[in-house]
Amino acid sequence: MVSNTVLCVDTGEDLAETTALLAEEPRLDPLESTSVADATDYLESESVACVVTEYDLEDGTGMDVVRSVREQAPQTPCVLYTSTRPNEIDTDAVEEVIVEYLNKDLPDADERLGFVVDDVISHSAQVGFLTPDDEGSRLDALAEYDIDDLPIEDSFERLTDLITSHFDAAVAFIGLLEKDEENFLACTGADWDSLTREETICTHSMLQEDVMVVEDIREDKRFANNDQLHDLGIVSYAGANMTTPEGQVIGQVCLIDHEPRTYDATERAELEQFAETAMEILELRQSLRTARDGEDDQ
Repeated sequence: MVSNTVLCVDTGEDLAETTALLAEEPRLDPLESTSVADATDYLESESVACVVTEYDLEDGTGMDVVRSVREQAPQTPCVLYTSTRPNEIDTDAVEEVIVEYLNKDLPDADERLGFVVDDVISHSAQVGFLTPDDEGSRLDALAEYDIDDLPIEDSFERLTDLITSHFDAAVAFIGLLEKDEENFLACTGADWDSLTREETICTHSMLQEDVMVVEDIREDKRFANNDQLHDLGIVSYAGANMTTPEGQVIGQVCLIDHEPRTYDATERAELEQFAETAMEILELRQSLRTARDGEDDQ
């Protein structure tokens, strides 16, 4: 089980009391930070499962901490643990971060804090995920391909076999990124059918124009706390976009290894070529299906 590190941001005795409360929870590992600047520096280099912050801090507010979380790891949940009333809190520009509010002055606040933190961590995967600006039209473009009616399975399985052999990789897969999940059309080296968009690295990879490489997910704060990826044995990742002729990214061709790995410029270019090949196969099958349907209508 990946440790649930909780960054606690506060000052003086309150900080010590907060970390002591959370340390009583067996699944939580609290760390202390005394300012916005200190918390921001930590978040830039380290991964945490949750942030618990006071609102009034010596160099800003808890919402400044929340904004840093949004910039560094948008899906990381935050808890405002403060005596400041909700109507006194500036909540602008934090829509991509979970913010739970717990008033310190409540009679049972100290008893509830551990439960609230554990709960938001457990449900943080349900928050959502980053999507491209053209997500609606991208999904429309994907829907144009009637995957269930296209004879692509054998071709894609041969392609992932070739990719695995070419790169000497543990796993290669071709996946389509649908609204809520990534469905694997072919997978060599593992028996994977799908992953939710929250869990798959491809949700991030599709936002990059070039090949995305994660040499070691354990060292990447976006994925270090993703239990599903760790359970699958994923350590390194490389993904290239499958892009339609109109420029919509509908899927990924990916390489997985069970140990850290780098990819040089030549290997990245080759992976892009394999992704282009996968897209060409899909386009060809779609064209043949359209022509067939046209003949049937005559």
